[in-house]
Parts: sequence; structure tokens; C-alpha cells
Amino acid sequence: MRILITTCGVGIGHASRDLALAELLEENNHHVEFASYNAGYNYYKKNNRKVHKLPDMNFQSEDGELKIQDTVKESKDIPYTFIKTMYKEARLIRKIKPDLILADSDYSSPITAKFLNIPCYIITNDLTFGFSKNANTGIKYLEKSIRRFITEITKGCQKILIPDIPGSIEIPQSLQDKTTYIGPLLHKNTYEIDTKENLRRKYHFHQEEKIILLTVGGSDFGEILIENICKIADKINADKIIIFTGLEIDSDKFNTDSSKIIIKQFAYYLVEWMKLSDLTIALAGHTTSMELLSIKKPNIMIPIKNHIEQERNLKNMLKYDITLTTEINNPEKLEIIINDTMENIENIKINQEEYMNFIKYDGRQNALSIIENS
Repeated sequence: MRILITTCGVGIGHASRDLALAELLEENNHHVEFASYNAGYNYYKKNNRKVHKLPDMNFQSEDGELKIQDTVKESKDIPYTFIKTMYKEARLIRKIKPDLILADSDYSSPITAKFLNIPCYIITNDLTFGFSKNANTGIKYLEKSIRRFITEITKGCQKILIPDIPGSIEIPQSLQDKTTYIGPLLHKNTYEIDTKENLRRKYHFHQEEKIILLTVGGSDFGEILIENICKIADKINADKIIIFTGLEIDSDKFNTDSSKIIIKQFAYYLVEWMKLSDLTIALAGHTTSMELLSIKKPNIMIPIKNHIEQERNLKNMLKYDITLTTEINNPEKLEIIINDTMENIENIKINQEEYMNFIKYDGRQNALSIIENS
């Protein structure tokens, strides 16, 4: 089967989980190509995958806060960009002639697929779409209109695949019949990931070192978090602080005078770096949360301010008892929670009952079965 995966390119979480699924599809003799933009496009290129460029989409942010009203003001050309994207997708679909399109949080390709009579499945962990709770009346009206628009687009797809466990998100009544919770799309099952001790040997770290990992995904939302960690590095109770900036942030722009800091842009398999750390600090992206759960890693998860989906991701994570949180732009609170957590790291244990419910879902295998049996 020829499969085209169109991926939301804001951050690398969508691209990471789509690549994980694609690898299994290819192992089962399916041909996969990708289309994306921004960080998603760069992630596929970095992984040496065949990826087609789609028009860029951007959100306005400042100091770790999603600026809804500024984004709306700067988005007057979105209708044009949307149509331009559909035009590029139509040309691409006619060229590669896919048997199926998988649209990960991308809502132009399902319309294009419908026009061209190509089956389309949506992969998403958000079916209710929302802006900030503090948005003004005009923004709320726009949000309601976009929600209806996305719901109508989603109705036109054959299936909706949720890469999480049942109950993790709200599903509108009109979409429940075609929605399946498949479980997380992870690159490896937990038993395939090497031990913390072996991974430290692999990457040349001492076993006794206290190591903290910071990852901010693939967008520039997390720049302020990196800046604050660099600012307080010498006050943090750790021997090494490994920072992954993502491909959209220039890693040379930060003050890394502290001997503790190791700064990198990209890792082909970031979960290994999470596993070798004692504590992982991250933005509250969905794929990141699934990866942290899979390895039972104690973490400090910080949602982007005014980002409703990330706030929901954090809420879902808290029930597993390995997640703490703080404000994204408060270095004093950040220092306190990191040091308190490191001091008590041995006492942080996952809620085993919740974890067993999570780990029994193999998202890649479930998605493969749905795709091959449809």
C-alpha cells in the first residue's frame, strides 16, 4: 500500500510519532512518504526521510506564552495559505497516487483527499480545539467557528485514531462512531529500550553523576525556559544539565558558561537521553508525555502559557504520580522545584495501576491492524 502522511509541523512531536508508525508500516512492506512544514519538515529531513514541503504555519509567542490575539492579527493570510496548501497537496497526491492518507492534526489534506476520492484517516489527540480560557469574546467566537470547521472536516474522514488511552480526551458525539483509541505511537516498546546504566556507558557519562535533561521540542516556545535554566544552572543540584533545543532554535544563542551545561540541537532517539537522566524537564507536549510515561521517568512538565492542549496533557500526566509542574517563566520557582525534586528523586514512584492500564496499548500495532484490515 502507498501511504502519504501529512503532519502538523508545529514542534516535532507529531512528526516523531508519525515516523514511529511509518517505520512499522515499512517493515510490513508499505511505501510511506511524508509532507510537512516548519519543525516537522526539518525533523523528517534530519532523519533522511523523503518529505515534501508544505507552506509554513506559525503561532505568535513571547516568553513562553502563546499570544492568541497576536496570532489572530498576524494570520490574515491563513485562508490563502490553507488554499495554497490544498493546491500543493493535490499536486502531490496526483503525483504519488497514495492508497491512503494519514493526516496528523492537519486539516487541509482531508479536504483535498475528499475532492480526489482518496481514503483519509486523522491522527489526533485533540478533537475539541480551544484557545486560551482568557481570550476575549471575538477570539471565543473565532474558536467556536474553527471547532465547527474542524469537526466537519473530521466527519469526512473514514477513521480517527487517538494515540492515547481511552478517556484521555473529549470526543464529540458526532465523531464517536469512527474514533478509536489506539494507544501511544512510540518508537520502541519499553522492553526494547536499554537500561539507564548501559545508556550512560553508551553516551560516556559516569554512573554516579546527577543528570538533568531539558527538552523543549521543535518550536521556539521553549526559548525562555532554556534561558532560565542557563541562568540558574550553577544553583541547580546536578552534575550535568543536558539541553536539547530542537531544530528551530539556534543553540549558539544561549549563555552556556556553566560547566554543567551540555547543549545540543537534536537526537535521533531522545527517549534514550530521557532514560539516562535522573530527571527530565520538558514542555507539556503530547508525544513527550507518552515517552516519559513509557520509561516511568520522573519529570517536571511545564505547559506553554495559554495553551489549552498542553494544560490537558499535564492534567492527564499528574495521575501517574511522576510529574511535577511550575511556571514556564519563573526562574526562582524553577530552581526550587528542581532542587526539591532532585533531593527526593528516589522516592518518586509511578502509580502502578495507572501505568499498567497505559502500557497495555501498543499504538503502532493497533494502527497497523486498522490500516491493513480496512
